[in-house]
Amino acid sequence: METNLENHWVADRLAAIEPQWSPNLARGRELLHTRLTGRRHSWTWMAWTRMAAAGAAAAVCVAVLALPDTRALAQELWYRFVLNRVEVVRLDLSKLPLHMRATTNGLEQSVQNVDEAERNAGFKPYLPSLEVLGVHPGITLNGPIVMEQTIHVREIESALAKVGASDVEVPAEWEGMQVRTEIGPMVVASYPDNIQIVQGLPIEFSVSSGLVLEHFAEVAFRSIGVSLWEARAMAQKFAAHPAWLLDIPPDAVVNVQEVALRTGPALLIEDLDDKGGVKRATVAWSTSERMYSVSSRSRELSTKIADVLQ
Repeated sequence: METNLENHWVADRLAAIEPQWSPNLARGRELLHTRLTGRRHSWTWMAWTRMAAAGAAAAVCVAVLALPDTRALAQELWYRFVLNRVEVVRLDLSKLPLHMRATTNGLEQSVQNVDEAERNAGFKPYLPSLEVLGVHPGITLNGPIVMEQTIHVREIESALAKVGASDVEVPAEWEGMQVRTEIGPMVVASYPDNIQIVQGLPIEFSVSSGLVLEHFAEVAFRSIGVSLWEARAMAQKFAAHPAWLLDIPPDAVVNVQEVALRTGPALLIEDLDDKGGVKRATVAWSTSERMYSVSSRSRELSTKIADVLQ
């Protein structure tokens, strides 16, 4: 996990602001009432299509906080985390009672070769040599995508009531706060026989500066029906080591287990048919500088490809 240390300094400075100040929530609510439609019905790795990092705005925010007229800008401050690991959860996160808006700067852009992919994506993709798969892949770029989720307290309270979580209180000051995920260009290499390699830089995850990540995560998990102690444990783990949560619905027929690659552990996710046979095997893993997935018809092939990418 990586955090921007200047945000801790900002939080200390905000503590000195006189108590009669209240944040302007208008911008946090603006244009964020349209939910995404077309949610997938079965999990797909393309759900994590990567980030393009935000830049030097934090330094500007620190400077303007010293001016009394700019105190309302506190709503625009963020705690930022880098999601450089992946974790599977058997939940349907589309049920989270948050208003979501997604913006993108181009999807499914075809490129001619690895060099063009590197120029457009901002990083050099790793692909197996010709000897491994015998053919050159078709290469496309997906993203970047920015997903913004806005909190409306009454809607969270309504969701909690529906699942019987009457013991949960939602702080009124959460109204209008945001959770934002920035996913930049992902390089997708597609080979014959439905073999696919997806890779990109770690995802940037941000929350409004007044939002305590562990508390928010616990409330969010409870709002979709997770039990008290399970939600608390999941929230503590997520806050300590934020991860991109790959949600697989509980009724999906899959096998999920950890496997060992040449350079470390990875997740194996196998889609199974009604008889328990493997329809598709995906190996997913991350390093400090890259996130990967490899999908094919078998775990042996996916693991073989994964081992030569690093």
